[in-house]
Amino acid sequence: MISSRPASLALALAALRRMGGQDGPTIAEAAARLHHTGRLAVFPLLAVLGMAPSPGLPLGAVCGGLIVWLAVDCVFDRPLRPLPKGLAHRRIPPKVLRVGLRLVLPLLRKLEKLARPRLAVLTVPLAAWLTIIVQGVIMALPIPFGNVLPGVAVIVLSVALIRHDGVGAALGHALALVSVAVLAGLGWGLGVSFF
Repeated sequence: MISSRPASLALALAALRRMGGQDGPTIAEAAARLHHTGRLAVFPLLAVLGMAPSPGLPLGAVCGGLIVWLAVDCVFDRPLRPLPKGLAHRRIPPKVLRVGLRLVLPLLRKLEKLARPRLAVLTVPLAAWLTIIVQGVIMALPIPFGNVLPGVAVIVLSVALIRHDGVGAALGHALALVSVAVLAGLGWGLGVSFF
């Protein structure tokens, strides 16, 4: 009997470490490698890259922008557009990829073990896409360590949508609210310090 369980994102992401040789895979190569796991698979990849420390590289801005770009297509239920050529052919430095995967793979493995179809009424795709768009915008902002919460929210929401898990979707939305609250708190703190 063939299982209908979705392919493991954690395994697919872990396999990226073996791609691209010394220079690492391009973003397009990595996205193509994940394609068999479904159209949502590219969002955890971009979240992982956006969360990885990358001195001198604006990966948070690039990955947050790509998350917004692709999620807008999902809002309108259009086929995902190809990544912009200038970004698609950018190589992912192996060190950045290793660090990002080391941070995220344990979380992703746990999510995939726990996620299962339940409370499907809470997995409203439009709400999830709008939340992912907001989190992509936050990831793109130049805030020190400001990419972690939105990145985790994107990963949790992506897994929840893939596995039709309403509990996971609720958790992803809660994490997104926390990331917005942190951003608002930072903005308020900066405003108070200037005035």
